[in-house]
Amino acid sequence: MKPKISIITVSYNAVRTIEETIKSVVTQNYPDLEYIVIDGGSTDGTVDIIKKYERKISYWMSEPDQGMYDALAKGFRYVTGDICAYINADDYYQPYTFDVVSEVFQNIDVKWITGIQTTYNAKSQITAVKIPYKYRKRFIQNGLYDGRFLSFIQQESTFWHTDLFQHVDMDIFRSFKLAGDYYLWSVFCREANLDIVQSVLSGFRIGRNQLSSDIGRYREELRSFTSGHIGIQDAIRIFCDRLCGGFPGRLNQDIIQYNYVKEKWERKRGADKEIT
Repeated sequence: MKPKISIITVSYNAVRTIEETIKSVVTQNYPDLEYIVIDGGSTDGTVDIIKKYERKISYWMSEPDQGMYDALAKGFRYVTGDICAYINADDYYQPYTFDVVSEVFQNIDVKWITGIQTTYNAKSQITAVKIPYKYRKRFIQNGLYDGRFLSFIQQESTFWHTDLFQHVDMDIFRSFKLAGDYYLWSVFCREANLDIVQSVLSGFRIGRNQLSSDIGRYREELRSFTSGHIGIQDAIRIFCDRLCGGFPGRLNQDIIQYNYVKEKWERKRGADKEIT
């Protein structure tokens, strides 16, 4: 029996892109899917598109909110699935994403996973991909995956077991404007390693006038709950991780890859499973 997957989308005046997002969720024909859409009171026709698909949406609402993470916190309250993720109203999943995620969570001992870092353009074309090398717990806690020292953890491609929510302070989470995703990662990494799946699951659309384009404010908010500390040994590891990032499949002995002989996803076991 496949695990139940819960997906949340938050939106505000996203009439140009939200239909692609919704369709990428509801057309996968995954047998046990819960889809929650939280709209911030759009006035541009977004709500009409949501209504168009409401038979395939488990729950939706449209009302003013205090920002994206406040809206997400509302959505998280309705989650009843085993696995959770959220996709913004200008991004989309690949047609096979939920099947891959389901198989990985069923057959491999993981708590949260992320896929290949992927970028979309305004035409919904994949324009860049990069397999992450590894994500170290301490580096996540110190806020070093901020795009400056090391690559971001791509939110759109990240899925987690819902029991990790018990460790999240939702009042703190909803107070963020830009770095709420990293707050989740900083909490999750205290409980488990972040595992990398060698598959394109989703992507981030590069466009104009995005909140995330204000990288300075993002990093300032990030430093409100992470130290940003880098010791000498950390600096050496950062250098090595960046150097090894071009060869992640060969050098990272703990990546989750597809075994074509056995026809299943499995962990490429290494001598050192713990990633610190």
